[in-house]
Amino acid sequence: EAMDWLRDRLIPLYETRMSAYTADPWRARDDYIDVILDRSVESVDAFFARHAATEFGPEQRSEALKLLELQRHAMLMYTSCGWFFDELSGIETLQILQYACRAAELARELFGESPEEPFLDRLERAPSNLPEQPNGRKLYETRVRPSRVDMAKFGANYAATLLFEDGPIEEPKYGF
Repeated sequence: EAMDWLRDRLIPLYETRMSAYTADPWRARDDYIDVILDRSVESVDAFFARHAATEFGPEQRSEALKLLELQRHAMLMYTSCGWFFDELSGIETLQILQYACRAAELARELFGESPEEPFLDRLERAPSNLPEQPNGRKLYETRVRPSRVDMAKFGANYAATLLFEDGPIEEPKYGF
């Protein structure tokens, strides 16, 4: 119920905002797999050449990519391994909760309001079998939220990695 609520809350927000960038937000979302598989500048440029309704600058491009990532994480919340276990605190269920956390975080960045609290109200009704983690809300607050990687954590990790490298790190930075 909590995942369905979050997904349904994000759909109209995505659809409305993404319509400013493309004539078909859902086709763009589906074709975004090409960018996920190849995050090179050329791949991203080709994606926007196919889907952009108009020319737009780096800020609009960034927002469009965040919208697509929002949808990607909303779909990842339904990764099948997270639904085949009878204990919420398993790594599979925690992983799908991390996807939900990222979707909520992107929603806050994009739309200025977070769906996290109403999501957690619904998640609280999901019982755990462990007394120390009585429900989904508690698991989210104690295990998922602390593992969230924001720009500050990413920057700290990148800076620490640079201490052991001779120059800039060339690996992809994915969402950052």
